[in-house]
Parts: sequence; structure tokens; C-alpha cells
Amino acid sequence: MGYEFKEAEKPSDWPANAREDILDVICDKVEEFRREPSYKTREVLLALLCEHDLNQHTGYGWVRVTEYEVAIINYLYLVGSMYQINSLKTYLYNIITETTRLIKMTSWCNPVLGIKDEDSARIMPYEQGLELSLRLYHIAYQKYTIEKNASFAEQLVEVVTSVLNLNTTEEDISSLAYAYSAMLHDISNMHGSKKERLWEFTREELRILFGLEAKLLKMNNQSPVVRPTRGVLMMQISNFILKSRHNYNEDYICKYLPKEVAKASITNHQIWMKKTELLNDEREQKVIPELFQDTSWIKYDWIKNIDFTATRNYYVSCFSKAVNSSEMQDGYGDCLYGYKNDRIVDLIAPIGIAKLKKKDGADSDLPDTIERPYISQVITFDVIYDKEEAKKELAYLFEIVDMFEMDDLDKRQFLQDILQYWILSVKDYKWHEEKERRYVLFLYDDYNYKETELDDTFLKIKTSLFLTPDFIIGKNPARWEIMRQLAAKRKALFSKEYLFCKDCLMQDHDSAIMKMPKECPVCGSKNLEMVYHEE
Repeated sequence: MGYEFKEAEKPSDWPANAREDILDVICDKVEEFRREPSYKTREVLLALLCEHDLNQHTGYGWVRVTEYEVAIINYLYLVGSMYQINSLKTYLYNIITETTRLIKMTSWCNPVLGIKDEDSARIMPYEQGLELSLRLYHIAYQKYTIEKNASFAEQLVEVVTSVLNLNTTEEDISSLAYAYSAMLHDISNMHGSKKERLWEFTREELRILFGLEAKLLKMNNQSPVVRPTRGVLMMQISNFILKSRHNYNEDYICKYLPKEVAKASITNHQIWMKKTELLNDEREQKVIPELFQDTSWIKYDWIKNIDFTATRNYYVSCFSKAVNSSEMQDGYGDCLYGYKNDRIVDLIAPIGIAKLKKKDGADSDLPDTIERPYISQVITFDVIYDKEEAKKELAYLFEIVDMFEMDDLDKRQFLQDILQYWILSVKDYKWHEEKERRYVLFLYDDYNYKETELDDTFLKIKTSLFLTPDFIIGKNPARWEIMRQLAAKRKALFSKEYLFCKDCLMQDHDSAIMKMPKECPVCGSKNLEMVYHEE
């Protein structure tokens, strides 16, 4: 690995465990993505980051946490922020979760070994070296997993509040406010894997978490309507509320394609998305504005005359939670592509290229401009088909916005802007059998995007989405190519046994350590086998 972290010395026996090894590999793949940003290098990187099953990887090697490892985690966190690779940041939070739990369990062995150490469950390199957002998370999770007397949200609030009480200078409050907001934003980008259930806060818990954030921003004299705070708040509020629909629906996500499109995907490696005005529902984007025509259900006076005019170019890709549905096959295509979680978000996002100009006074050896890749913004949600449910959720959104220190005009503008995320998320009841999950892209005319094509009807984006699905159902003309790609991916990544369905190509690590099921949990096939890792 071609990286040096001057603030921490690399151990002579590095890597000494699986976690250290994978961090090295991720650093290499991040660098490959930086040098050659493409859907191919992104797929390789995301394949390392997007784990779903709890038992997907082995934890072999020495039990230790070094300052060098902390330096790598901080570096990758910075890179994830710079390049907008949200999966990278959530992966790091998951590493901290697993390592914190591992050290706690290891500490249980000390009495048996005759070791007396009251602080054996502490991880000093984490406490002393992690970037503040990650450190707050670690301390809160450590309290949660050791004390087991409160929810994770409650422990998070307790930790941040205790830190706030001990740090009263303006600089301390500013650091804490930024770190807390960043942490909430980071984990709001969860993909819905089994490893992330900890972050599925109830709406009552979210009310408390957002209330603390509003308090911190006020203490920091940090306006919610000034960038970048405004954008961070809008995304985290939208992510959490929209993802908490249906109590964080854990169903599989699937895409139905006609056979000719599935066949074409082998060579073009594209997903096609329509502009919102070209979608097949003539009442698209009309349901939510209609709800505001009668304001008797709205209790805030500052909510009035909301303008729902689109402020950007929106493109939509429609997926479904209805797996193996004959109605969906008849309407949209026979070939089903299935996914266990929402890694779809990162796989379909356009890759943008930002050009950074050298500031006055910067080192003369630096180039005048630097190009930096990033993964564009995508918002996702399950569609609501019930108007009363939509009103209840909107009322909750109004309450959250009202928590933050803004005058009435700013609150109205903030709500108007955030409703741009909501307007596509509610449809008439007649569409409810589709169980639609939507992915909305925001594109800007003066931005530079790679591997994208745009015509009068479609936005076409290069993606590996249809080459490496988690499973397929139906007579797919791309089956042999998908089998080849998935076999290569498993060979490169998997280090533990897994259950494999020879019909739908599903692989499941958790089933492999339990009693083998008689039929596939996805397609119902009995054509199953247990595959063991070969050294």
C-alpha cells in the first residue's frame, strides 16, 4: 500500500488480522477510484464496503487496535467525505461497532486468565485518536453494549450531553455541533443491511436526536439555512424520515426488465431513467400539493403558500418490493433483478468530477486546478399510497423543522425546499400493488458527469447494477454473464461458507451457520448447496 501516516507508526507485523488487511485493500481501491473514476472501479470498491449478512467475513488474526489503524480509519473517513462515498463512511462506523463489541467480549476472558484490569474494555487508540464524529459514536456504542440499560439513541444523547456539559468554550461547542451533525448525516445513509439495524431509530427517538441537534446549532450560533449546514440537515432529515416508513421495511428490492433490455444490459452496462414529467402516471407529483389545498390539518401558521415548482432536473428509477409478482412481470418485464439492501443508491448515482482551483497563497508547487471524483446525490424511499398516512408523516416533518432556530420565513423556505424530496414519494392508492421503491437523482446543468448520456427521454448511466445482482428470477438472457460475474465476485470476496441457490443465484452466509433450509428463502427452489471456503 502506497500510503504513509506520519502521525502513527506502522507496526512491523501489519496486517495482523482480517480487519487490518481489508483496510489496506480499501485504501488501494479508493486510490484506484480516484485515479480512474468509473462504474468498474466503483463496483470493486463498493463490493468491499457493502456487506449485508452478519456472518459474511471471518475475524481471524490478533485481537488488537493500533494507532496506525486509527490513522487509516480517519484517512478513509476524510476520503469518504471528499468523494461523497457514503458507503465508505457507514462501513467505518460498522467497523467501530464490531471492534468495540469484540474488545468487550475479549475483556470477559481477563478474570479467567488472572488479569485484573477494570478498563480492559476500553479502546484507548479510539478514545484518543478517532475523528470526533467517530469517537462520539464509539463511546455511545460502548456504553450501549456494556451497560445494556438504554436504547442506542438514549445512550447517544447521554454521551453528547455529558460532553457538552464538560466543554463550555465556543470552540468546544462548535466542534461538538459539527461532529454530532456529521455523525447523524453519516448513519442516515444506511443501506438497510442486517449490520445496520442499530441505526433504525423510531420516530420518537429521531425527535429526541433532532432536538439535541437543534440545541447544539443554537448554542453554536449556527444557522440552519446557511450552507453547508442547510444541505446536511435536509439530507439527514429526509433520509431518516423517508427510510423509517413502514418501520424500516426490510423486504428485498427488485427491478423488473423486459427480456430485450436484460439482453442489452450485457453489453451497454447502463440503467435508463426518465425525467419526472415522462413517468407513466398522469397524476405524478400532484398528490402532495393537493394535500396542502385544505390546511385544516396543519397546525403551524408559518406553513402557507408552498411553491412545489421543481428547482432542479429530476430523474427517477422505479424498483419494487413485490418479489416474484406476476402482475409486475406482465407490466414491466419477465426478468427480475433482486437486491438484499440499498447499495443500489451508490451503484446508480452518476460519477461527477469537481474541479478545485488553487487558492491564493497556496504552495507554489501545487497545480492550478485539481480534479476530484465524487458520487452524486440520490434520494430513495418507499412510495406511500395512503393520503392520511402521508398527512401524518408530513405533520411529523413540520414538527421537526419547527424545532430549529429559524424565523417563520426561513422555516417556510426550508420546508419548501425539503418537500422537493417528498413530492415524488406519494401516489394514488390504485398503484399500491406495485409496492414501489423510488430512486431520485438530482442533476445540474453546469456540472461535469462521467459515463452518462442524455437524450430527450432518458438519462443513461453506466452501472454494474445488472451485472452483479444478489439474485435473479425468470428466464434471463443475461443469466450466463451474471453467473460469471457473481462467481468472480464471490471468489474475490468470500472467506466463509455460504448457502447457494443454483436457480436464483442467491447466496446467504447466515443460513450457512444455521440449519440448512429445505428451500430457497427467495425463490422457493430446493436446488441448494452449501459452499465452503477454499484456502
